[in-house]
Amino acid sequence: MFAFHNGRFVQEDETRIHFDDRGLTFGDGIFEVLRTINGRLLFFTEHIERLLASAAFFGMQMPYDEEQVRTTARELIDRNRVTDGELYLELTRGVDATRRHRYPRAGTPPTFFMLAFPLRPLDSGNWERGATVYTYPDLRHGLCEHKTLNLLPNILAKNAAYEKGGYEALLHREDAEGRYVTEGGSSSYFCVRDGQLFTPAVRNILASITRQKVIDLARAMGHTITESRVGLEFLLGAQEVFLVSTVSKVMPVRSVDETSFPAPGEMTRRLMAAYEGVFVAGFEPI
Repeated sequence: MFAFHNGRFVQEDETRIHFDDRGLTFGDGIFEVLRTINGRLLFFTEHIERLLASAAFFGMQMPYDEEQVRTTARELIDRNRVTDGELYLELTRGVDATRRHRYPRAGTPPTFFMLAFPLRPLDSGNWERGATVYTYPDLRHGLCEHKTLNLLPNILAKNAAYEKGGYEALLHREDAEGRYVTEGGSSSYFCVRDGQLFTPAVRNILASITRQKVIDLARAMGHTITESRVGLEFLLGAQEVFLVSTVSKVMPVRSVDETSFPAPGEMTRRLMAAYEGVFVAGFEPI
């Protein structure tokens, strides 16, 4: 498989990532993941704009503009003969041989690479009968609006769910008002109560592109959506729950811990069908 690394197409086993790259030593980097089909990129502009916004926030230099990334990504997908797959982009602050917490000197070249590979294996039954989800404490930092490389808490949460036979973990925090659910380990979520949709407001959670597409779609369909804190007990009392993400699309949930839900519920079913149209239309033409 080919990778694109700092301006060159190389075979993955020939790629040289420095041991002292700050992405490895500090997790000092950001990433994006896109769906690809037949060389087309899903919601490409939105993903790149989010990457550039995070790069600016963290003071990282992005070495390529949107069109350069688009052109290079398509060539990479073509070289790897990926039909239905994923595109992974990573940007780090670059190589810092001293491994100091202080940012490296101005002008230090960033590290940028892309990978294109087939879509990860997915159980189609999750869309037919619903996914099993388990709750887990949200142990992450205060910068969850950005897709940083600091994913160890997400990995712990998701693997705790996997060990129980689950598909995803729902992360929760607790304060004086009680426990509330933030987002999934690698997804956003919605719940349905009394015919209305509820999803967390974007406060220290990722502004998921799929989440926003579903919100726009649901409002266009005439549904009422409330974006606010969602308590764990409120979620467990919902009539329907579903996940959304680049890979999961709109996926019904059949259980959260010991609480069961109809899957897919009626509103979830309608949004699943409607999102397929948005999904297809979202791929940029070649």
